[in-house]
Amino acid sequence: MTQFTNHLNILSDSCKETIEQMTRLKIKNINIEKTEQQTKELPFAHVIAYTDYDKNMDGNFILSFEKEEAALNLSSAISERLGIGKFEEICEDSIDLLNEFLNIVVGRTISEWDKIGLKVKFGIPVLKRKHKSEDSKNLQAYTIIMNVIDTSESTDDGKDVEQIILKVDLSIVLRVDLSNKIENKIKDKKILIVEDSRVMRKIIAKILKKEGATVEEAGDGEEAIMVHKTFNPDLTLMDINMPKMNGLESIIHIKEFHPKAKFIILSSSSRKDEIITAKTLNVSGYLIKPVEADQLIKRVSNIL
Repeated sequence: MTQFTNHLNILSDSCKETIEQMTRLKIKNINIEKTEQQTKELPFAHVIAYTDYDKNMDGNFILSFEKEEAALNLSSAISERLGIGKFEEICEDSIDLLNEFLNIVVGRTISEWDKIGLKVKFGIPVLKRKHKSEDSKNLQAYTIIMNVIDTSESTDDGKDVEQIILKVDLSIVLRVDLSNKIENKIKDKKILIVEDSRVMRKIIAKILKKEGATVEEAGDGEEAIMVHKTFNPDLTLMDINMPKMNGLESIIHIKEFHPKAKFIILSSSSRKDEIITAKTLNVSGYLIKPVEADQLIKRVSNIL
């Protein structure tokens, strides 16, 4: 934790300032604990891509609520301060308030990190519902636990009530995941995208080019064979259902002159017969369309 102590203290201070500004809650104490690594689904997560210039590494900074109850309690506290009233369940308005809260926290944190000379470039925070936090040797996960005091006034007799410490299960609990030293395995690799949909090709190509790959495209199986001979890619993303020649037939022909060629199958379905055939051809992976950017990058990185 030593490596991240200063960064986490700045983050927790940003959380404290934002909570006390947007609600009638006061932070009694803050505890930062290293979280046991485990694959779990987080109800709300802000995922922010970053680049560490000193270490020439890319990764993700993830700020999330570990429990939906904590997210609901905080959104209710914000809405009550605004005079809207309490939320009974997570809804569009409560998510909007949480989104605003987390954006402010992230903005304040980045500004303070910049002051201490942290040479990191951050992307735009993306709010994800039901974000899956996965095990990783490179993932440093911490939980920030904030015990809060409600400073609201009682209107029953016009007198101030004693400050009430909220129960443990009502404490603000945030989870922070810091991906550190994630090597970019896609950079400078040659990748061929074979897909009959021009739009889909362009979307996938854009994602991979952003990671530093050299990309070539083909619109059908026959064209893929010709491009593969001259391009000799490190990896080919191959659609199955295409005109002229399907992807599986194309793989068979390509392996005749490039037997060690690597392939990831792209398919709109998970048909058992396709999967079995793909396994007989020793393909390296199988992705169901539409493919999300983080899923694509992860699968390609694992194979390269």
